[in-house]
Amino acid sequence: MGFRHWAGVFATAAVLSAASSGLASAHVGVSAPDAAPGGFTVLTVRVPTESVTAGTVKLEITLPKDTPLATVRTAPVPGWQAEQKRSTLPKPVDDGHGHTVSEYVSSVVFTARDGSAIAPGEFGEFKLQVGPLPHVSELVFPAIQTYSDGTVVSWIERSADGTTPDKPAPVLKLSGSHGDDHIQDAAETKTPGSKNDSAVSGWLAGTALVLSLAALALAGAPWLRRVRNE
Repeated sequence: MGFRHWAGVFATAAVLSAASSGLASAHVGVSAPDAAPGGFTVLTVRVPTESVTAGTVKLEITLPKDTPLATVRTAPVPGWQAEQKRSTLPKPVDDGHGHTVSEYVSSVVFTARDGSAIAPGEFGEFKLQVGPLPHVSELVFPAIQTYSDGTVVSWIERSADGTTPDKPAPVLKLSGSHGDDHIQDAAETKTPGSKNDSAVSGWLAGTALVLSLAALALAGAPWLRRVRNE
């Protein structure tokens, strides 16, 4: 096989490696640097549009049922409307702060108005003020993302074997629960495999660079030989 054939093979491999590395980090995530048990905080839910042809037009965020939040407020987002869905608990619970909760906000739905979709290559942020936060180490906020072409992506998966799933549910770690003073994104979940995933992503990016350089070298080899022979 000729130099041009192998140059094409290496170039294709480089593109695929780079693409897989980029997609690994494009997850819906939640953060709140000051989140601590017993307090109030503002959650920031970050939503990237992964599609190259359609925009994000709807996001539904599910709130914890086992540890319901007594207060949930939405921050206005230009071009979007927010709706809170409420549900009744089978049995009233004490939120641990002297409040009995029988009804709670089970989910919040953000819907884009015409022309306000999160376009391909962009991301959006949605904020919720919540509290009092329960005395737990983490809170999970499953999310459903809907695109303008009707595609629905469910960010609801949890790790069962220590690896990061393809569509992980956003996880918020509460500071003070385990000495943590920061919140991890869904792309950096608490699972033991998350550090390995970061290492793999870095390896893929490095491999893509090496393969790209190799492809350029091979593609230019025939030209260099002609120069030497002239």
